[in-house]
Amino acid sequence: MKIAIDCRYLGKSGIGRVCQGILDNIDYKAHEYYLIGDEKKLAQYSEAHIVSDSTSPFSAKGLFSFHKHINKKCDCIIIPNFIIPYGIKIPVYSVVHDLIFLDMPKITTKGFIDYRIKKMLLKRCMKKSVKIACVSDFTRERCGYYFPKYVDKCYVNYVGLSKEVLGFNTNGIKKTDTIIYVGNVKPHKGLKTLIDAFHMIPEGKYKLKIIGEKDGFITGMNTEDLMSDDVVFTGYISDEALLSEIASASFLVQPSLYEGFGAPPLEALHLGTQPIISDIPVFKEIYGDLPVIFFKCGDKDDLKDKLLQAPEFIDSKKLSRADKYSYVLFAEALVKNIQVYY
Repeated sequence: MKIAIDCRYLGKSGIGRVCQGILDNIDYKAHEYYLIGDEKKLAQYSEAHIVSDSTSPFSAKGLFSFHKHINKKCDCIIIPNFIIPYGIKIPVYSVVHDLIFLDMPKITTKGFIDYRIKKMLLKRCMKKSVKIACVSDFTRERCGYYFPKYVDKCYVNYVGLSKEVLGFNTNGIKKTDTIIYVGNVKPHKGLKTLIDAFHMIPEGKYKLKIIGEKDGFITGMNTEDLMSDDVVFTGYISDEALLSEIASASFLVQPSLYEGFGAPPLEALHLGTQPIISDIPVFKEIYGDLPVIFFKCGDKDDLKDKLLQAPEFIDSKKLSRADKYSYVLFAEALVKNIQVYY
């Protein structure tokens, strides 16, 4: 088969990691691949055909500038998100991460028109896709809630541990009195709950490291709450540095109000670090049988109490969940669901 993949998401937070996970784990000898995206970012995938496209998949230009010659060259296309460009005539296999735009519109959309556009694009994805990979059963359930007519197209395909995480050597890395947060600054990530809880624990007990893009971190927060020598904003750091930070931390805290999957706690477990996570449904699904510490979502007092507990020793050798959560399995399932129709 000749399979196209929309790779314009590379480098764009969570979806970009999923896109990279697909590209790093597909068998380029089994099928012929056409990768659409930035030539420099795709240069390492020399076994595939590169279709240069520097447009943003989130822009109007990116939505209407599909390379129509792909319709003649390829049998189908994989879209690692719900935004399907116009002009595609071949079968589409998409990935839906979450439906937060519909579940929490007040904090994720810019008014009624933006909400309607996102809902229209989600419905179009459901209608046009042959199969839809949902990154959790929670996401599949939300697809069925909003689009019951198309839920039979949806199947659960867990993302998980990347090759970088699985191959990372933690030998020689010592634990520090550090609490780490990894992620963006969108309101549903619950960062304010963590900041508030952190300032309630004894001063000097821990240092809090917030890893991600620095711009916008104080949006919606009292800047005085962030004035502390014990709070460090690292900004963007390399993957290797990030994994070292996670491995050396006492806790990784994921205080999310909403997620479609939420990979950092899984990475922390594999690297031997104790996660503290909110008790949202998807985290109960993914982490319910793993040694994480749950706190009541949005409750800074409960999170504070959990931060004052001693972290457990995490034996990563006994907890590797690559048999269930890995991009190897994710990529294999994507291709298998395509092969069913050919």
